[in-house]
Amino acid sequence: MRVYVESVWDCDPDYCWDRVQQSATLVRIAWPLIALRPVGAAEFPPRWTEGATIECGLLLFNVVPLGVRRLCFESIDDRLREIQTRESDPVVRRWDHLIRVEPADGGRTRYSDTIEVEAGALTPLVWLFAKLFYRYRQRRWRAIVAEAHDCR
Repeated sequence: MRVYVESVWDCDPDYCWDRVQQSATLVRIAWPLIALRPVGAAEFPPRWTEGATIECGLLLFNVVPLGVRRLCFESIDDRLREIQTRESDPVVRRWDHLIRVEPADGGRTRYSDTIEVEAGALTPLVWLFAKLFYRYRQRRWRAIVAEAHDCR
């Protein structure tokens, strides 16, 4: 099943593209709904890199353990401003996530998340969670954009 969430922000696409590649941004936009903790390392790398595989522990509301998720950064394309990850965990067999940052009219930015999920009989529930989670993430993104004093 597929989830697609899109927002347009008053910010330069280069600013958003830079921020989307930073691990601190992911940690911030997921919090407090999902807390991410690196597994096997003291901290996440400052920036995501193409070809990297990262494992992280997930905690719902920083309390309920959701297991370990494996994030494989299949591609990070600076020209297209796209990141494609292939993710999985003990419940979710497939969580393919495409992040896209594009110029929009008036010097603004169009940001989108496209997620393909597969979790057997739990797929409809995982799909619903993904839909809510990515809407939440984009609301959190708006706060980051609003804080940027020089994003234009």
